[in-house]
Amino acid sequence: MAMPGRGGVLTCQIKDNETLYASYLSFVTNGALFVPSDRPQSLGDEVFVAVTLPNSSERLPMNGKVVWINAKTQGGRPEGFAVQIGNDIAGQKIKNEVERLLAGKIDSLQSTYTM
Repeated sequence: MAMPGRGGVLTCQIKDNETLYASYLSFVTNGALFVPSDRPQSLGDEVFVAVTLPNSSERLPMNGKVVWINAKTQGGRPEGFAVQIGNDIAGQKIKNEVERLLAGKIDSLQSTYTM
């Protein structure tokens, strides 16, 4: 796993499945997670995020590229960016756990932090 870049380690704690649903971008190849943050990022930036999923205290390491940016809070959507989940073993563990937690909800029409 690559070490954090110039931005350091970011953390993202997702407290419940509703927030997880709003944070998950299933339409991105391999999925992506939205990270609420006021730290500026650019599309394509490589970032390292320590993710905590609902009902867990374990911080899962995730390397990925920024694939979505909400520059400021608008329309009820928080400021932040989405990070594409990597294809490495750690990324696959996160993707599998997210999809297990969201089983049956991923294709819902409920609004999210990005759409």
